[in-house]
Amino acid sequence: MDLKQICKWPFEEYAEKSNVRWKVTAREPVVNGERILVVDFLKNKQCETHRDENSFRVVCFKKSNLVYGITEEGKLSKKVLDFAYTVKWDYPQISEREEKRLKAFFKAEHTNNHQLDNLYRWVEKTRENMRMQERKKRGELMDEDYRLCPEALPEGLEDYIRNEILPQDQVLVYKKGNIRGTCFCCGRQVRARGQGFLQHNHVQCPACGKMVLCVLETSNAYSADYVGNVVAVQKGTDGETVFFRQWQIQRDMSAQWNELPRYLNETARYAIRGKKTAKWQKEGKERYFGGSHRYCLNKWTRWHDNRIYDGTYYFYNGGIEEALAGTPMQYADLQGYQADERRYKNSIYFLEYHAKYPVIEFLWKAGYRNIVHEKIFGTTKENREAIYWQRKKLQDCFKFPLRLLKTREPGEWSLESVHKVNEIWEHYRGKLSEHLLAAYIKTGLLPKDIAVPMKYAPEAKILKYIGKQAAQCRENTGPNNYMAEEEIVARDYRDYLNECEQLQLDLQDKMVLFPRDLQEAHRRTTAQVRFEKNKADQEEFRKAVEALEPFAWQKGNLFIRPARKQEELRDEGTALHHCVAGYIQRMAKGETAIFFVRRVDEPDKPFYTLELQKKKVIQCRTENNKSYELSEEVKSFVDMWMEKVVKKGGVKKKKKAKEAAA
Repeated sequence: MDLKQICKWPFEEYAEKSNVRWKVTAREPVVNGERILVVDFLKNKQCETHRDENSFRVVCFKKSNLVYGITEEGKLSKKVLDFAYTVKWDYPQISEREEKRLKAFFKAEHTNNHQLDNLYRWVEKTRENMRMQERKKRGELMDEDYRLCPEALPEGLEDYIRNEILPQDQVLVYKKGNIRGTCFCCGRQVRARGQGFLQHNHVQCPACGKMVLCVLETSNAYSADYVGNVVAVQKGTDGETVFFRQWQIQRDMSAQWNELPRYLNETARYAIRGKKTAKWQKEGKERYFGGSHRYCLNKWTRWHDNRIYDGTYYFYNGGIEEALAGTPMQYADLQGYQADERRYKNSIYFLEYHAKYPVIEFLWKAGYRNIVHEKIFGTTKENREAIYWQRKKLQDCFKFPLRLLKTREPGEWSLESVHKVNEIWEHYRGKLSEHLLAAYIKTGLLPKDIAVPMKYAPEAKILKYIGKQAAQCRENTGPNNYMAEEEIVARDYRDYLNECEQLQLDLQDKMVLFPRDLQEAHRRTTAQVRFEKNKADQEEFRKAVEALEPFAWQKGNLFIRPARKQEELRDEGTALHHCVAGYIQRMAKGETAIFFVRRVDEPDKPFYTLELQKKKVIQCRTENNKSYELSEEVKSFVDMWMEKVVKKGGVKKKKKAKEAAA
């Protein structure tokens, strides 16, 4: 008989009209020469409560120190072993004979619930032992492995703290009363001059003149009790485990630091052996209301996560080459990582990830440092599997051919951009030309992102335009921290084209389809759409036009008049290929005035468009934004109009104005 046969044993039927939820049976068969205990929890099928529960079986191997759970379907399951609720609250039906069988098997003298409490305790203890054995087989670090860490301070650590850390401790700790204090820059006792010391204020030390941070001695501020944290690397006594030891530098209130080791309190140990990691703490910390409460632990305690205790720290590099020799971390560019310009760095994580993921070394050295930083400080759910982290070669970690990486500089790649290229490669390889595929990758867009503009222009041309506009955005405002500029431009471009369709603009016109400044063009179309929906704005426009009528004027073969309808502005912009259609709202609010310069013999044909503000010509342009200053005839006419009409406040006789505007 073996475990597979026990899984096939049928469960007894148990059904009686009562509130008893379970019936417990126990057997002691022999398996491979070992007497075992098989306990069945049979569900009462006529009990009305907890109908979703099913019968289950617990198999105990006392000599082998093993335990298994079996579902009603005959499958092995660890979940069924979590039956504490059943044991704690239920008093199932169990015979005296079977209860004695449980008592004899566990050799238990006392019970609170028909020996089921003893069963559960034995199961939990055995499960924990099984977990420990599994961890040993996998080569994981055990709870007691913190003992492999040397107890002596690393050589040179004390000198490093004195020469590198303490000189940076620009803090003045003052006593209650705000007058007396100790400067940790010069180590002297000082008295405040004039106004007393104030918490978290920066002042000049009365003794040495250096700028120091004021901290009240009895406050909860971290700087009142500690200088900072320092981490050093040491090889374990087994010659395989690498320990990162973290100390808190407690403040010597005399500021003399005569016995520095007394003020070093080791709080955490991080261990790496092969690809396995573990962490122990000697001090606990609970956060509350923006502060924290620290408490000492009785012994080194295995911690549930590997987050760095207390966040920032100084990293002592002494002896690191010897400690990392022969490990997956020995070729890590720690010096280059520490010299990186990024504000947030974590040397422990950097080395730990070299041990866990061999490809990190190649990514870093090849220049894909954004990817490494993102992995170290946490990836999003979407980007977590963007790269095959367990692979050992650069060409194996990406899900697309390495040639596609050349579409960007290594420093421009991020996990987000890698994730997008994965999607492009998966869905569009074979469907797009190599050139077009590279264009999509360079912008980080997908065909669905440019579906609207693709109705009017080829994909390659659209992607080139979006890339150019994105580069312009980066130049004007700097890189966006939350969203790639190409995505922002593609979104704005889609909205702009939708508004152009709504306004019935000519999208066959290249000046409309590809405006030089997309952001400005989008603002104008948005304002125009909003304006045309608002009748009050249209009434303002009509009144603004009436006020401009006295400025209509004619001389020789040319005349000038205000734009009288919104449609005229739109048609003027379409005919002359410029952006005057976006000035409707500004004209209605009186912020600017738009006039048309035309020939007398062609009164309906757009010729020149003029913008006037505060009796000053802002611009006067014809087709393709050519200035009026290039035409002697038009410039002379406009200059005369400014002199004879504009500066005099318009033509006073309405009759003349109407004749000139006819």
